[in-house]
Amino acid sequence: MTFFKDLLDGIKAVFKGKDVNNIYKINGRVPLSRAIPFGIQHVLAMFVANVTPLLIVFGGLGIYGTDLATSAMTGALFMAGIGTAVQVFIGAKLPIVIGTSFTFVGIFTSIGTSAGGGEGGYYLILGSVMAGGLISSVLCLFIKWWGRLIKPIVPCVVVLAIGLSLVNSGATQFLGGQTVVNGLVGDKNPQPVYVYIIIAAASLLSAVFWQIFAKGVWKNLNIIFGMAVGYVICLFVPNVIDFSALQIKDFSDVIFYPEFADIAKFRFEPIPILLTTIFFLISVVEGIGDATAICRGALNREPTNREITGTLVADGFNSFLCSFFGALPLTTFAQNVSIVTSTKAVNRFTVFIGSLFLIAASFFPIISNFLLTIPDCVIGGTMVILFGSIAVVGMEMCAKQGFSAKNVLIISLSLCLGFGLTTVTGLFTYLNEAGLNYLADMLSNNVLNMFVISFILSWILPDDMNFTFKKRSKFTDAKTKQN
Repeated sequence: MTFFKDLLDGIKAVFKGKDVNNIYKINGRVPLSRAIPFGIQHVLAMFVANVTPLLIVFGGLGIYGTDLATSAMTGALFMAGIGTAVQVFIGAKLPIVIGTSFTFVGIFTSIGTSAGGGEGGYYLILGSVMAGGLISSVLCLFIKWWGRLIKPIVPCVVVLAIGLSLVNSGATQFLGGQTVVNGLVGDKNPQPVYVYIIIAAASLLSAVFWQIFAKGVWKNLNIIFGMAVGYVICLFVPNVIDFSALQIKDFSDVIFYPEFADIAKFRFEPIPILLTTIFFLISVVEGIGDATAICRGALNREPTNREITGTLVADGFNSFLCSFFGALPLTTFAQNVSIVTSTKAVNRFTVFIGSLFLIAASFFPIISNFLLTIPDCVIGGTMVILFGSIAVVGMEMCAKQGFSAKNVLIISLSLCLGFGLTTVTGLFTYLNEAGLNYLADMLSNNVLNMFVISFILSWILPDDMNFTFKKRSKFTDAKTKQN
């Protein structure tokens, strides 16, 4: 009964009243004339990132372009919409948007290819997702108790790590995307790289000017305006937009529906399940960081135990459900956290409208195919500020904890070793050649690295390092006088 009461209260709070000013409040409806563009802005910010992990994993398994992959991507869109609604109404009850997690890309590619790739590797991954998601969801029910082991400085470092993890992605998209960057050698791109940079810069400037000169709440739609300007520019530049995906060959290109995966083919093996569960726990750290960033950056308060628990349990349960549709694990999206923290538009109703748009895109492929035509340079041009803002929120959180000698040492080592290690590409080449693919996948995750380092140091370093040093100095002085 308590669950259903909590659910009913959550729904009532989202839909009660209607006021344009509710855009800056967690609860209450917003007129659709405002809610729709704000909801779509959230979708545009995460849409490409939601399907990219699937494309990478399917490419590694050798099943990219198959009916299996198409069905999985449809399921990912559907579950991103359903999962976001679950977070809004039941889970965190915060303006959280979820999508396919990048955290699992490396480990799933390793698991799938070690099983021979293809369909067999894919179903081994799905079995691990189902088991790992359920285990994670159950464990997170008790995070109120074991979460106390995480000291206050650690979530601050994690949010900073999440921001840093987006920096490379934002810069790559600004240059035109990974395909364009790969084509720089040998000049294989359809346009010179400066064309993509000009388009990205135009999108960025349009978003900035809109935010400066637009009035009232509309100024917070700078992302969607910048994308619109960038897209229009691309229409006049040959070979920048690929319209081939918009071709309608049969009825399934117009209307499609999410299909259940063949659960009878799921494979459950101990080692892949253990590794997947470990990475679920890594995504738990990201979830804590994202919920903390929203509460501190947009609501000017700390997240409650209920909000943290709801975020993490819902993420695990949503991932468990998404395995039934052949999709990969879902987690909170930092891109959307940055929108909330930068615009202060925290209204849950607008995020719910965005979730409906994701669900619609899963039924009407023409919608998702159109969004996929948005060039990376347009997305990168409008998102670089937002990507960087997460790192800034992490810096602000670290500053609020204070720059004591202990905290400075924790942050410094987390940055240099935790983040710096991921930039040493030769290390990962060596580990992969040595057959240590799983270790390479874990060390390449800067969020995991920075969390582990900050967590360990937060416990082994004394709280008052200056005081300890002074005590030792006095003892040394006294001993010197005696001699």
